[in-house]
Amino acid sequence: MNNQPKQLGRNYSVFEDFVKDNRIYVDKTQHIYNLITAPHARHFYFVSRPRRFGKSLFLSTLYEIFSGKKELFNEYWIGKNSNYDWQKHPIIQLDFSKIAHGNAQELKQSLCLALQKIAKNNAVKKLKISAPEDMLQDLVQALEANGKIVLLIDEYDKPIIDHITNISVAEENRAILNGFYATIKALESSWRAIFITGVSKFAKTSLFSGLNNLTELSFDPTVAELFGYTYEELLTYFPTQINDLAQQISKTREETLADMKSWYDGYRFSKDMQKAQMYSPLSVVACLEKKEFSNYWFNTGTPGFLIALLREKGIALETQEPIQLSMHSLDSIDIHNIPLYTLLLQTGYLTITDYDAETKGFTLDYPNQEVRDSFKYYIMQAFAYTTSEVVDMQLFNIRKALANKDFEKFCNVIQTFFAGIPYDKQIEREAYYHSLLHLLFDLSGMSPRSEDHSSKGRADLVLETANSIIIFEFKLNSSTQKALDQILEKKYYEKYLLKNKAIILIGMNFKFKEKKLEFDWLQKEAR
Repeated sequence: MNNQPKQLGRNYSVFEDFVKDNRIYVDKTQHIYNLITAPHARHFYFVSRPRRFGKSLFLSTLYEIFSGKKELFNEYWIGKNSNYDWQKHPIIQLDFSKIAHGNAQELKQSLCLALQKIAKNNAVKKLKISAPEDMLQDLVQALEANGKIVLLIDEYDKPIIDHITNISVAEENRAILNGFYATIKALESSWRAIFITGVSKFAKTSLFSGLNNLTELSFDPTVAELFGYTYEELLTYFPTQINDLAQQISKTREETLADMKSWYDGYRFSKDMQKAQMYSPLSVVACLEKKEFSNYWFNTGTPGFLIALLREKGIALETQEPIQLSMHSLDSIDIHNIPLYTLLLQTGYLTITDYDAETKGFTLDYPNQEVRDSFKYYIMQAFAYTTSEVVDMQLFNIRKALANKDFEKFCNVIQTFFAGIPYDKQIEREAYYHSLLHLLFDLSGMSPRSEDHSSKGRADLVLETANSIIIFEFKLNSSTQKALDQILEKKYYEKYLLKNKAIILIGMNFKFKEKKLEFDWLQKEAR
């Protein structure tokens, strides 16, 4: 046994490497044992989770368990406390993130090569190249001589989801996968267990329609704590690293844990509100390793198709109302009509914050500070068709203008910002520009309030700084004077008169003329 202190396992996803390299493995083997010994006729499972949430490590752990390698688990629950039989099974393991899928032909060829490699590793004679489903049948027939087979499939949906913005390729890849997954159903009697993971559950995929014994675990309370870390696991497995982080940032241990919760906790994968919220495993380990708080999970790569989808939907970027979905909405998505909020939930940018048993409705929100701040920034770049450098410059100019009470400069910065949106990308909708401004001010750290209520109505947007209050009214294809007159007539400013701050009223008008956005404003100080 290695008596040296265990080190962090950042970027580790192979279970055997955790053991051999003396890395900290957060023990999930009791959850796994419960799954593989559950009293079902078949142990056929599907689970979706966001990227970098431990799906690959989960399947790698299963691989070693079904390979009968008890010696790797001597210090973990399944090796110390269970009566697992450690029978060795033939295993077919496929990772579609490592199988080329640029088009249907490439997917088909790469899948065939992957099956050939598995055959070779299991001393099976070389498979004849044919359709992937036929090669799978031949491989299963050869492996069955050694007992029931375990099938492990990681990122099953990668060939589809990577082509969300190119529907024809997504459809062709889905057709290839449909034939392959339908064969898995036909070989049902050959399997000891099936575990399939992905980010999303796609409708019209034979994986779910044909393989009708597949148990959906994505929102099952029994596995709500299988992926990610609980607070108790944080304390159990990382006590030294947490203390080191606290020392580095000059905070107490309790303050550091509170910061970690704010930054990285908050994910919920069940309608059971009693289940623990989960920490992002990647972010926790990276934060403890680097000894600083940052956007680690988000910065590993947000799927590019999300930008295109956000632009296509053109939804309001910031909403003051909770996002609510039904259980039916969470079930699956169709590549021809992707519900944005469902996809954001499945990909980890939103999470479940409440469940109403009576209406069977879920309330969604950002899980934590890392995702909230990063995703807002990401959305801003997407909708303003600009770069992070330009956004940073505009945010700086806005803060500077407001600090100097230079409201003319403030409005000029906003005008410059909107002028940067390509004319053929502009949306003739007031809510679009309202949302962009709300988000811009939010990213500036100024806590804007949209639809601010008063006794005589609602101001479109109110921005309060240390020394001023700015009240906006927006119009589309109208006039700035009408916008300003509405603020004065409704007296939106009255509720702020006792705050002893400068109150600036700004009427803005967004006008489309020959498909070109014209932006102007009027401002007045309230007395």
